[in-house]
Amino acid sequence: MTYYYKILFLSFIIPFVFSFHKKINFYKHFRIIFISIPISSIFFIIWDIFFTKYEIWGFNKKFVSISILNLPIEEYLFFFVIPFCCLYTYHVINKYEISFFKKINWNIILNFINAVLVIVAILNFQKIYTLLCLLSCILIISILLNIKHSINLNTFHTTFLLIFIPFLLVNGALTGSFYDQTVVWYNKKMILGYYISTIPIEDLIYSYQLQLLNIIIFDKLKS
Repeated sequence: MTYYYKILFLSFIIPFVFSFHKKINFYKHFRIIFISIPISSIFFIIWDIFFTKYEIWGFNKKFVSISILNLPIEEYLFFFVIPFCCLYTYHVINKYEISFFKKINWNIILNFINAVLVIVAILNFQKIYTLLCLLSCILIISILLNIKHSINLNTFHTTFLLIFIPFLLVNGALTGSFYDQTVVWYNKKMILGYYISTIPIEDLIYSYQLQLLNIIIFDKLKS
């Protein structure tokens, strides 16, 4: 089992086991999840293949297994495991009505965030990861703001904050926070150069939109 496999397995096993807990019953949504996650993953996998091909980022072969279209098998699994964990967390938080936010107008906040992202994208159009990350996030937020949905945005943003610690652990393990070598490397010319520990700030935005898109699709299929 490769280092990357171990990270994914440890991320997945607890949410999966507790999905069958009688007070959670997340397993009842598995049919929808096994449809929604592949739909959302298509976009990110194509993005990943493109970036790997043009060496915007890449993978240390020492820590991964065989590759298909320049992506290690573990990377394909990443786009199932992480969305699954996100949807599980969202389900539990929504079920128990946990929220760090009260009476917030998310339309105003998200429109403001989009405006800031547009400015940053314009100022950094030559940095490909930064640019695509910002533009795709703007697009996904815009979709959210312009469709009918039943997503509790207080719950979603609470989920995002709670997942931040696992995000630091998983992405930190991939980018060298706990080991002297990295599983994933980045072309420094293609990013802003700001980090949370060893994690490029773009990865936080990437994580936000990955979670949001999965919840949008899950919500639409469930309804």
